[in-house]
Amino acid sequence: MDVNIKIVGLGEGGTKAINKMIAAGVGKNFSVEFIAIGNDENILLTSAARKNIFLNRDLTTIYKSMADALYGAKIIFIVGGLGGNAARASIPVIMSCAKLSDAATVAFVCKPSILENSSRKKNAERTLESLRGKADTLFIMPAEKFFVFRVNQPQVSLNELFDAADDVFCRGVKIFLDVLEMNAELFKFGEAAFGYGESTGALDAIKSAAKFPTLKEDEFKTAQKIFIRLESGKPLPLSSIDAVNNFIKAQLQPEAKFFLQEKIIPSLMEKVLASIICTRNINRRE
Repeated sequence: MDVNIKIVGLGEGGTKAINKMIAAGVGKNFSVEFIAIGNDENILLTSAARKNIFLNRDLTTIYKSMADALYGAKIIFIVGGLGGNAARASIPVIMSCAKLSDAATVAFVCKPSILENSSRKKNAERTLESLRGKADTLFIMPAEKFFVFRVNQPQVSLNELFDAADDVFCRGVKIFLDVLEMNAELFKFGEAAFGYGESTGALDAIKSAAKFPTLKEDEFKTAQKIFIRLESGKPLPLSSIDAVNNFIKAQLQPEAKFFLQEKIIPSLMEKVLASIICTRNINRRE
């Protein structure tokens, strides 16, 4: 799809996340450019992005660097944790640039965990105000949700927690871009959540995705639109598709809209991958 997309990684977490996206070929079907933004030169030196913006400069230079890097974008993805100074300094500028160029904004952001200090938590709340009601689509993920991915470990360090978050960010952006091929207006539906799962059958895969840690228990009941993507090694039986439809529709409000896409990927063989995006409209603030 010929849409100019910029994916911006903020700070150490965002930089690692876009490194994983680049390695995984995320966005290969689109015109995608990756940008890393941070205030630690050592972190930026690890970036695989073609454009890297160092924040420890004067504001005029920073603003111009960001405006130049984001120029021409139709959709801007923002990826990273909210607690750091990189997010606090750059998100308002990114949102300003997006508004000037009429670009849609999609944010995948992580709130600090209980292991982090109070200043980072306060930082995150202030930074979130730059996104809530302003971003076209906003995925907010509490860091505690990522403990689930390290559940078998007796102790979990912050670095391990962040690594799990980077993996989920990478997968989340990929899911969003995959579904974007089905519905180009997806990025205008306010606050959202996603999940993914896999199994040898479509129904089991979708049930696994529905239990994904970043999906709240009542996510389906409050959703206004649900996007489902099923990937399998061979065409799924109609009975399997019907089972998925019935499982999802049984949990939705009558007025909710439901979209399903099936994709055949021969390399998956007997495996079925399921992805879910739930969206809810929010009142936008200009």
